[in-house]
Amino acid sequence: MADYLGDYAEDGSVFFTWDTNDGSGGSITRSTDGTISVYKDGGLTQITTGITDTEDFDSLTGVHSCVIDLSSTADYATGSDYSVVLSAATIDSQTVNATLKLFSIQNRSFWSYGTRTLTQGAASVTAAVSGSSVTVYRGTTWIVALTGLGDISTYDTIYCSVKTNYADSEDDAILRVKDDASGLLRFNGAAPAAATNGVITIDDASAGDITITIKEAETVSALVANYVYDIKGIDDDGDVIMLSAGGSWDVSGDITQAITS
Repeated sequence: MADYLGDYAEDGSVFFTWDTNDGSGGSITRSTDGTISVYKDGGLTQITTGITDTEDFDSLTGVHSCVIDLSSTADYATGSDYSVVLSAATIDSQTVNATLKLFSIQNRSFWSYGTRTLTQGAASVTAAVSGSSVTVYRGTTWIVALTGLGDISTYDTIYCSVKTNYADSEDDAILRVKDDASGLLRFNGAAPAAATNGVITIDDASAGDITITIKEAETVSALVANYVYDIKGIDDDGDVIMLSAGGSWDVSGDITQAITS
């Protein structure tokens, strides 16, 4: 069954890679590219607008990338589910039709949760925030403030996790950070350069205001892509509580990369 990529914000973008192999499992390119289309809510209309199909991504034979611009047509609408389908490709002398990935646009329950206000300090423009969507920039210090989570004064631990897919393991997390001395636990699916490069600061426990900070030393290696995130806590009874079901966490590329003081 094709992987479900996640629930995306309106007018965002979907990025994924996919593979082609020969009969013995070796990587092979497509002799006929075929067409990548998107189908909405099980309908029969092929959407091909806004799709960029790159064969042999980064010169890697058999690894291909696909980017879907959800702002390119009104067919990409909130409240719908989508299938990404490859048709009429030739791979290893065989005609291949296959479902590559699944995704949705604001069609999961967390979009109906109570309002959560995301803010950022004026002195550090490191995260653009709209509703439940966060946009951060590679190679900058990420500072994201989340307010109004409710009273967390009796919570033992607060976690923020950012992943490519909902089903990804904790070890595969793009970002996993907590509010104690453990700090940054994972970045880009690996141990961080230093645990102190990430922290969750509780600004107002009664109101449930927190700030997530990830230092540039880690984010310089961030992959430009679209992810999903949430905020969970463990209260003093040991119960795991969903403090915010989050939304999309998008990493954008930076232009200036050589910085000296």
